[in-house]
Amino acid sequence: MKKTVVSSIILALFFTMLMPLAAFAHSGRTDSNGGHNCSEKSKRKGLCTGYHYHNGGKSSGSSSNSSSSSSSRSSGSSSSSSSSSNSSSSAPKVKVIYNETAPYPHCKKVKDVYRSSSGKYVYYDREWDCNKYTEGGAVYTNSSMSLYVNDKNFSLQQGFISIKDSSYIYIRDFSQAFGFQIEIDKSKNVSLKAKDNTIKIYAESKKIYLNGAYTGFNAVKADGQYYLPFRASVTWAKAKIDSIDSSAVYVSK
Repeated sequence: MKKTVVSSIILALFFTMLMPLAAFAHSGRTDSNGGHNCSEKSKRKGLCTGYHYHNGGKSSGSSSNSSSSSSSRSSGSSSSSSSSSNSSSSAPKVKVIYNETAPYPHCKKVKDVYRSSSGKYVYYDREWDCNKYTEGGAVYTNSSMSLYVNDKNFSLQQGFISIKDSSYIYIRDFSQAFGFQIEIDKSKNVSLKAKDNTIKIYAESKKIYLNGAYTGFNAVKADGQYYLPFRASVTWAKAKIDSIDSSAVYVSK
């Protein structure tokens, strides 16, 4: 009887030790998630009742990955939104210029002055300098005044120019109207010669000399051409101004 009791105790201890091993040994084949359905054999042994995981399976990992993925998507979305916002705010605006075309061929651009902005556009007004300048920087205007020599209309090649209410005549028009020959030396000094009269323009200073003496006048250069002060040049040519009106000047020689 005592042997039977001892044997029963030993068997009970043996099965008690064996059960935890069986609980972890029945897993068999698991799916990609680290789990499977409970087999009939395991159900009879009371080891499981349905689908379950082993060693945590992929449940916690999946949750972690899902959370990580969600966080990543959220971060990516935020980054994309921020990037889009920055891209929108940093996109260069389109410059729109009013008066972009010069009013006249000789006009020079001064600057573009800010006017306003709207959305992606910025508006400017372009300022032009349409003055005409001599090489010395003086502002001049073209004159439509006609020239009559001995009551005959003289056809001007370039026409008069006006600087501070003083009229200037193109050097070639002067030479033809008053009978002078033009000579240019190696230093680019210009001489206008008649019978006993020589008018000389020095290229460097633009000073005008009459028969070797400085006249107190300077020539001006506009568009690369020399012009002489008209009233003074008429006296140098030993001619005189008979009359001047708003449209013509009358000279006799």
